Amino acid sequence: MPNGNLIYRRGEIRWVNLEPTIGAEAKKIRSCLIVQNDVGNRYSFLTVVIPLLPGTKYVPYVVNVKPTSNNGLDQDRYLDIGQIRGVDNSRVLGLIGVLEEEYWEIIHTALNIVLGFE
Repeated sequence: MPNGNLIYRRGEIRWVNLEPTIGAEAKKIRSCLIVQNDVGNRYSFLTVVIPLLPGTKYVPYVVNVKPTSNNGLDQDRYLDIGQIRGVDNSRVLGLIGVLEEEYWEIIHTALNIVLGFE
C-alpha cells in the first residue's frame, strides 16, 4: 500500500470488490488470493489478486483449494490462474484467512502455464 504501510500480504485470502466487470471476468465481491509480493503491497496503489471460484476444476492452469480453519474458506474453491488481475488497493476488503504453503508450488506451475515464462 502507498506510504509504506503494509495492510495486506502475499498469501492472504481477502474479500475483493471485482465490480464492475466485463464478459467472463469473475464478478462481485469475492474471495481472492493476494499474489503480489509484499514490497509491491507496501508501496503500490495496486495489488495483484486471483479470484477463488466455487467448486473444483481439473485443468493445468487451475489450483483447487480445500477449506481449512487457516484459509477461512467455506467450501472447495479453485484459483483460475487465467483470471489474475491487478486491482486498486481500495477494492481490497476484509481478511478471510491465509493460504497454506502446500499450494504455492502448484500456483507457480499454473502461472508458468498461463503466462508462458518457462
